[in-house]
Amino acid sequence: MGLLLTQTTVVEAVFHDHVDAAQISQWLDGIERLIEDRQPFFFISSTREGSTLAEDYRAIQGVWYKQHKAAFREICQGLVRIAADAEEQARLDTPALHAAWGVPYFVTLDRTHGYRWIAERMVDHAASV
Repeated sequence: MGLLLTQTTVVEAVFHDHVDAAQISQWLDGIERLIEDRQPFFFISSTREGSTLAEDYRAIQGVWYKQHKAAFREICQGLVRIAADAEEQARLDTPALHAAWGVPYFVTLDRTHGYRWIAERMVDHAASV
């Protein structure tokens, strides 16, 4: 007899309009809480056309990632990027970015395909435990 419970969170971020530093920090704080709670998660994101990000966005994310890299790679089950067009897809879907994240990474033009990719990984994980 026994019971096995699994729980995985799916976090979706849609960047639109202007995203300021406080919003970026809020997003990263939410991911940090999942890591601290050791809650497995998938992250799916897209950026709407015409969006702008705070000037120091890359610096904020870079510092955060360096501080949390090992734990992020352990807890994050996969990243999905929804590209706006084929050009963005080619820019995001490179061996360097796959290696840099250190977790399963999928770039697609279609949000439904992104969620399907996540669901496949969740089913594979459930079958392996």
